[in-house]
Amino acid sequence: MNKSRKVVILAETGIFVAIAVVLDLIFGAIYSLPMGGSISLAMLPIFIIAARRGWKYGLVAGALYGLVQTMIKVYFLSIPQYIMDYLVSFMVVGLAGVVPSMLRKPSRFAAGILLGSLLRLISATITGLIYWRTFIPDEIVFMNSLFGTDLGGLFASENAAITFAAFLYNALYMIPSAILCVLVGLVLHRRGVVSFQLDRTA
Repeated sequence: MNKSRKVVILAETGIFVAIAVVLDLIFGAIYSLPMGGSISLAMLPIFIIAARRGWKYGLVAGALYGLVQTMIKVYFLSIPQYIMDYLVSFMVVGLAGVVPSMLRKPSRFAAGILLGSLLRLISATITGLIYWRTFIPDEIVFMNSLFGTDLGGLFASENAAITFAAFLYNALYMIPSAILCVLVGLVLHRRGVVSFQLDRTA
C-alpha cells in the first residue's frame, strides 16, 4: 500500500468515526435506557468502513470510536473493564468486514451488519456478567416493569436469571439498532453511498 492511499484510508476512517460519534450523541439525546444504551445508527459508519476497507480497518474504526467515547462520557471500574466496555465491544463491530463481497451485494452488507451486531451483543453481555453483575438486579426491575412480568421467576436459579437478564437488557437496544442499521444501510448501499468513490482510492 502506497503512502498516499494509506493517508486517504485513515482520513476516511476518521471521518466515519466522527459521524458515528455525532449519531450516538443525537440518538442518545432522544432516548437512553435507564442503565445506558440507546437505539441508534451510530454503528452504521463503522459497518461502512468495514465494508469499504476490510475488517482490519473496521477494528481500527471501532477502537477509535471507543476512545472518543472515553473523552465524552466514561465510567469504569478497572482497566480490564474499560478495555472490554470501550474497546473490545466496539472493535468487534468492525469484524463485520470478514463477510465477503459486502460492497457488491446488499445482502452481504446486511449479513455483515448482523454479524457485527451479534458480536457486540455477546461482548456486552459477557462484560455485564463479569463487571456489572451488581447492577443487573436493577435492570431486572426495569425489564419487569417494561414487560409486566417477573423475569426472575421464569428461571430455576438466580445465575440463570441474571445471565438472561444481562443478555436481554443489551438486546433491548442492540437488536433494534441492528435492524435500523440494516434498513438504512441497504438504502445507502443500493444508492451507491457505501462504495462512493471507492475506485479512486482502492
